[in-house]
Amino acid sequence: MDDALRAELLRRVEKDQAARGSLDSDAMVEVDGENLPWLKELIAVGGWPGASRTGADGAHAAWLLVQHMDADPAFQRQCLDLLAAAVADGEATPADLAYLTDRVLLAEGQQQVYGTQVTRRGGAWVPRHLGDPAGVDERRMAAGLGPLAQYLQGFADRALPAAWLNCAGCGARVPFEPPEVDEPVTVRCAGCGLQTTLGATR
Repeated sequence: MDDALRAELLRRVEKDQAARGSLDSDAMVEVDGENLPWLKELIAVGGWPGASRTGADGAHAAWLLVQHMDADPAFQRQCLDLLAAAVADGEATPADLAYLTDRVLLAEGQQQVYGTQVTRRGGAWVPRHLGDPAGVDERRMAAGLGPLAQYLQGFADRALPAAWLNCAGCGARVPFEPPEVDEPVTVRCAGCGLQTTLGATR
């Protein structure tokens, strides 16, 4: 096992999680900007860092970092194919593959399969653009995931805002709920009153 690589993956994930835990969008952009070129080089040189090379926690860390590389959807798609092969070889988990599958499909304008990507509507957390809702729990079970209702309840218990916007007027962080698919949303800063309209999102 490559202990140095495992340690570096875990270090980067710790920094990633600290940035996301702070809900500071600038910190998230910064940490993702550091991780993207590093991940690209890592995978270009050595392929997907599977469990036999980095340990189960290192392989999971690699997935988590890629999961947050939304700035480069083509790279996420490349990694999805590599991760699928790693799962087939016992080098990664089906659960991690399910999460990245949903992320990539949504970025490509398609419906997600497992309901892992959620948003908030009317105070409740719901899956974004989910295909075949009736069969989702069966698909989740096959991937080693629990029932969708239980998963959504975990988000409800956190009671976190769905998204944040840095106000261009006063710099305050303004929480808002993302719109439905392909709908713009107008966010009003409670501090200075500035309204910002965001474009369509998936």
